[in-house]
Amino acid sequence: MPEHSTTVRDVSALRVARAGRVEKSDDPLRPFRLLDADGTEVAAVSEFLHYMLADDARPTTLRSYAYELLA
Repeated sequence: MPEHSTTVRDVSALRVARAGRVEKSDDPLRPFRLLDADGTEVAAVSEFLHYMLADDARPTTLRSYAYELLA
């Protein structure tokens, strides 16, 4: 296969299995949480986000991290 292919890949047909979701919470100490595919909170991620909040991370930053960890 050549190093640089000119073939264009149609990404509109790609399907990625849903592995979970990020959910907004009403708890100000845990404004976002990551849920696995079964809807169970991923405790290690929640703990990580909680420590970030304790270190003055903004809720929007926590949301971004949660989505990155979901990916």
